[in-house]
Amino acid sequence: MATTRSSNGNRRSSTAKRAAPPRRPSPVAAFFRGVGVFIGLITMLLLLAGIGVAGYAAYMVQETQRFLPQNEKMLAYQPGGITTIYATDKDPKTGQLVVLARIYSQYKEFEPITEMPEVLKEATVAIEDERFYKHRGIDFEAIARAIVRNIESRDLSEGASTLTQQLTRTVFLTQKKTFSRKLQEILLAILLEKNFSKEQILEMYLNEVCYGVNTYGAKAAAKVYFGRELKNLSLSQAALLAGLPQQPTRLEPFKNKEAAIKRRNLVLGKMAELGYITAQECKVAQSNGVFLISKKPSIRSVMKAPYFTTYVIQQLKKDYGQERLDTGGFQVYTTLNYAMQKEAERALINGVMKARGTGVTQGAMVAVEPRTGYVRAMVGGVDFNKYQYNNAAQGGRQPGSSFKPFVYVTAMATQPGRYGPDSYVDNSRRSYGKYRPGGSGPAGVVALKTAVAWSYNNAAVNTANSIGVRNVISTARKLGITSPMDPNLSLALGAYEVTPLEMASAYSAFANHGSHAAPMAIIRVVDQEGVMLANNQPRVNAATIPESAVAGIGEALRAVVEKGTASKAEGIHDVADAHGKTGTTNDNKDSWFVGYTPELSTAVWVCGLHYEKRGKITVPVYKRMAGAGGETTGGRVCAPMWARFMKAAIPIQRAAKLPRLVPSEKTIKAGEPSPVPSQEPRKPRRRRRRSVETNETKPIEPTKVPVKSAAPAPEVKPEAPKEETKPVDVPQEEPKPAEPAERPEMPPEEPVIVPPA
Repeated sequence: MATTRSSNGNRRSSTAKRAAPPRRPSPVAAFFRGVGVFIGLITMLLLLAGIGVAGYAAYMVQETQRFLPQNEKMLAYQPGGITTIYATDKDPKTGQLVVLARIYSQYKEFEPITEMPEVLKEATVAIEDERFYKHRGIDFEAIARAIVRNIESRDLSEGASTLTQQLTRTVFLTQKKTFSRKLQEILLAILLEKNFSKEQILEMYLNEVCYGVNTYGAKAAAKVYFGRELKNLSLSQAALLAGLPQQPTRLEPFKNKEAAIKRRNLVLGKMAELGYITAQECKVAQSNGVFLISKKPSIRSVMKAPYFTTYVIQQLKKDYGQERLDTGGFQVYTTLNYAMQKEAERALINGVMKARGTGVTQGAMVAVEPRTGYVRAMVGGVDFNKYQYNNAAQGGRQPGSSFKPFVYVTAMATQPGRYGPDSYVDNSRRSYGKYRPGGSGPAGVVALKTAVAWSYNNAAVNTANSIGVRNVISTARKLGITSPMDPNLSLALGAYEVTPLEMASAYSAFANHGSHAAPMAIIRVVDQEGVMLANNQPRVNAATIPESAVAGIGEALRAVVEKGTASKAEGIHDVADAHGKTGTTNDNKDSWFVGYTPELSTAVWVCGLHYEKRGKITVPVYKRMAGAGGETTGGRVCAPMWARFMKAAIPIQRAAKLPRLVPSEKTIKAGEPSPVPSQEPRKPRRRRRRSVETNETKPIEPTKVPVKSAAPAPEVKPEAPKEETKPVDVPQEEPKPAEPAERPEMPPEEPVIVPPA
């Protein structure tokens, strides 16, 4: 037998059997071994996934906390308030300041939890969160119950949000359904429970949750649906309110009473189940009908003095924004006197109605306190419900001859030795290039105050040419007129548009010894925490116009009332110390009277506004007011309205307590408050009117008429007193559609520009 030596030196037989190969595992063993590996992999993946989820959850918690409201914000929680706008005078019935408007995008009223009826609190807890007093913001038992019921019913109808979670969505978060928002909701609910008592949380909920028709808070809802206070709610009414927050739009009783009653009965059944009421009480309440107030209310309360109030609201929006205005709970104290406002509304509306037969359809009136610039009354139209465009402060219309005083006061201010109320001005008809104004009155020289009293066009244009149109514009700017104006001679006849507010404000300087107070509507604004947001003081530009010029123009404007174009106005002579100027534009499309006393400066404007269909749009059209005999001139229509208002308003103004102003030596810059001492105001004193003595000067170019102060020009009276003459014909562009935010455009045709002399 052959042998071989092994590698370790041992002998072995060459005939020995080779080692058998390893046996393959059975299929069963291989299967279980594979399952083990798979389970291991799955376990590892689950562990990794768990770590990832935990890490992601931790990250989300951290990120969520960054966006949660700060504890200080929650602890300083205040329910959103209603902004209230007040007049300066008190309601004689209540003794409180007159409320002009309450502003809110949501109707909301606050009621402390101590004043809320127990039945409402019990009904709310019963239907929304029966374990409210047991959990800490998150109800895990309710979550488990909801999961089971949703599986059984195969839908997601069962919710598990606690009352605290609902509050976080309402006050601090959004209704957007995302994982991040839900996590915020949970964390914030826990945080709320940590910082607030259950009663405080319930108080927040009942004051913030929506009850339909844009109504927030149970107190507001009780008034909207039942017209009563919370404390007077019946069991049935309280249960109906408690059921609304789940789906306030669908369950709104005004439009779906059956659904609201069904939900109410569910609330009552839940209250009986939890022992808040007996089965008999439940049965009786469920059998009761639902009696609502007559109709669904509007979101906003009715405004008083709506044109003025919307004017104030626009200023508030500009300063604070719409959202803050709606929810900030501001107390806004304005300059308006409501008793005076009612007189202005009565005078304008009655005056327009009286003149309707002559084509008058629309108008405006503004009254300004000369010393302070306080807007005391503002009427922008005859019916705010039909016409919201504020003619008193928006857009503008041609003032016609009521603009002429700015020409003459400029002349007396810039050339006091040459111009005064008794000095000569030239009323000859002259051409300036292609521009040739029309007019009436005697040709040649007339006294300045006669030219003003009878509204002679040529005298105004010739004077403007002599002193320089740019100087007239400069005076108008100093007096607060900001509307666009070009240095054209047609400016002297009121060819450029201005607002009644601008005109009343500008004339107020004549009543304030030449000092101009900027028009002012808001005195102060206070937020709901008592913080003063604005405390406005009158802005007075002292000595805007020299007092000698003011006295001179005052004498001329007094002549308008005593013997000029306003002398026959009904009631005008009943207003003591009345000064003013009429104005009527081309083709009788606009009529004005702007006048003042020491107490008030008031502008009145009327027009023949109509609306016509042009294709698919409606456009405003200003038509000629009828009456060839002058029935619609400023002296016949506007001056009587002015007189009627002033006669009633002046006693009110004298009784009002206003700041006593002491004009400073220098002009106060815009935005810089003038001093307002707190002393009791003095009664407005009458200003003595006096003539301005003038010396001989060089003749006026180009008229070559000498001016003599020693021998005043003879007053030339027309044979038959007329209403004022019409200004130069100025073609107008077709008006554009009227919108509240736009002004109807009617720019005059540009005359030939004549450089200042």
